[in-house]
Amino acid sequence: MVESDPSVKFDVLDRALARNLAWVAAADGKVPSVFAIDIAMLGVLCALIPKANQWAIWTAVSAAIAALALIASVVSLALVAFPRLYGPKGSAVFFGGIVQHSEEAFLKKVLVGISEELIEDLARQTYRNAEIASEKFAYIRWAMLFMFLSAPFWLVSIAFLYTAR
Repeated sequence: MVESDPSVKFDVLDRALARNLAWVAAADGKVPSVFAIDIAMLGVLCALIPKANQWAIWTAVSAAIAALALIASVVSLALVAFPRLYGPKGSAVFFGGIVQHSEEAFLKKVLVGISEELIEDLARQTYRNAEIASEKFAYIRWAMLFMFLSAPFWLVSIAFLYTAR
């Protein structure tokens, strides 16, 4: 039976792991553009801050909501960018697990061929990277949600702050 062939299992899992790693990279790739927009919006708000006695209540409320939402977006982006260093213990696939072995023990473990142990290790690593990708995309979603939430408050704040000058 083809499905029981270890090399077929290994190939399927290897491709699945590659797809999951691509999803992790895709999530990481969204950080710079959202971060740049968040920081630019915060920068404009900061550049237009008036003296303490020149604030109108609606301008202050709008600016505070915009700033807090943008800061929440930046925090969410930081959680995306934070490296995930936990993987299967003693893994021959995960970099953290690989360095738990001596070089000789690692070579012995992987050079014996495609064993059931290696297939299971690859399956666990695939699952772990799916968890990481899912977590990163959840934080990206929050970052973008906070950024979009801030936009109307930011626009109102900018309009008020700019016309008050």
